[in-house]
Amino acid sequence: MWLSILIISVLVFVLHELWVFLNWVWIQPRRMEKLLRKQGLKGNSYRFLFGDARETAVMYNESYSKPIAINEDLGPRVMPFIYKTLRTYGERSFMWVGPRPYVFITDDEMIKTVMNNYIVFQKPFKASNPIVKRQIGGLVRFEGEKWSNTRKKLRPHFHLEKLKNMVSTMQKYAEQFLAEFSRIVPEDGSSTVLDVYPYLPDYTATVVSNILFGISFDKSVKRTFGLIRELTFIANQAQPFNIRGEQYLPTRRYRRANAIENELTAIFTNMMNERLKKWERGEVRGEPNLYDIFLDELNQIDIKDKNARAMAIFDIIQQSKLFFLAGHETTSNLIAWTIVMLSIHHKWQSLAREEAFQVIGDEKKLTDDDLDRLKILHMILHEVLRLYPPVVELTRIVEEDTTLGDLNLPKGTMVQLLGIYLHRDPKIWGDDVLEFKPDRFAEGVLKAANGHAAFIPFGWGVRKCIGANMALREAKVFLSLFLRRFTFDLSPTYMHGPLVSLNMQPQYGIPLILRKLL
Repeated sequence: MWLSILIISVLVFVLHELWVFLNWVWIQPRRMEKLLRKQGLKGNSYRFLFGDARETAVMYNESYSKPIAINEDLGPRVMPFIYKTLRTYGERSFMWVGPRPYVFITDDEMIKTVMNNYIVFQKPFKASNPIVKRQIGGLVRFEGEKWSNTRKKLRPHFHLEKLKNMVSTMQKYAEQFLAEFSRIVPEDGSSTVLDVYPYLPDYTATVVSNILFGISFDKSVKRTFGLIRELTFIANQAQPFNIRGEQYLPTRRYRRANAIENELTAIFTNMMNERLKKWERGEVRGEPNLYDIFLDELNQIDIKDKNARAMAIFDIIQQSKLFFLAGHETTSNLIAWTIVMLSIHHKWQSLAREEAFQVIGDEKKLTDDDLDRLKILHMILHEVLRLYPPVVELTRIVEEDTTLGDLNLPKGTMVQLLGIYLHRDPKIWGDDVLEFKPDRFAEGVLKAANGHAAFIPFGWGVRKCIGANMALREAKVFLSLFLRRFTFDLSPTYMHGPLVSLNMQPQYGIPLILRKLL
């Protein structure tokens, strides 16, 4: 009797799992495809399990196998399959990432609606590959009340008044890295070739670790950033959707991802404990950093509530990983692409340099007011963010059946907000949309975009990147000091290869011909 019950239970379980799999991999995708096509949306027919993922991977490999001309539209290089789909089917189109349809959104008003309605349109991590979930955590993954409460606690740390006090620290570390450049470049006005790109992540990582966490950028912290970058690389190599149970497979990729996650957990736990010891010894003075904010929340939890404390510690580790990663990659790549653009457009390099000397003069110490007066550099940074946005697209999952404009979107649909496509729309920006013209921002972002909400390098609305203002100030500090010390051109060995990892970055580095200003 018991054997019969066991066999029946196993059969019921197996049949249930088969039904769940069949519904996920075939019935639901076909139903969603039919609904989307009825509304005039076009795309490839659904292919079992993988959808368009394999063709997308092939196109990425081909796209990243060779550089492009520096004046060539980079959109087809960094989003090859999406651009092919748009050319083939038009803007009202979709693609398949595994068994989920991704509906492209290119209209700025619809993008605003999605970004503002964060209850219905949520971050897609629940449907992401498990390695991606290891890579990104904390605030960017939180939803609902947890996101609202966390953002509220963190917001004062990124307030403009707080940022003013960070400028001197940013300058201190920028000067250290530029001093290294000065040791390499000859004193007599002759030139040398130097790939400056490897220095930029170290500069921004130094700023992040010191300003946000109160930690010196030593070998162990540098290794932390290296591990996070390696995890990002592994996440990019994985297929972009989640197959149930795949994280338990003993593949080399998952073994390495698990090992990195364990080491990062140990590192951040040690950092957290070191900060707690400083608290206990009364060595914490001045303004609180991010660890102080995180630990204050931990201390409010009853020490006997082990589950709640374990969850709080997990969140602290994920928050630390997020700000370590996003806090330095975004800014280093913004600086990188600005240097590339100024190396090509000498007129704007000269104008930015003249402004830096006029505003800063021979001052030894930069102030936040100085940075606000760098209007030309501000325009240049905005134009770089338009052409080389840190994030080329934003994806959201539809949490309930809803309407978006004239579209009826079923629960489970992905909407892909094509920021880089919006930034290159000639209907918004004009026929010179692919040209580097910083003066288009002379009268502000809204005027530049002809009244459209079409500039979204850091997202939009209430969920806009909390560190956007810090990134712009950090970039201004480095670039204004760099312009006052050096003239620069691209080396003949430079190859133009925008590549999307977490952010858009130069695939082949930035070898510059550097000369000291005499």
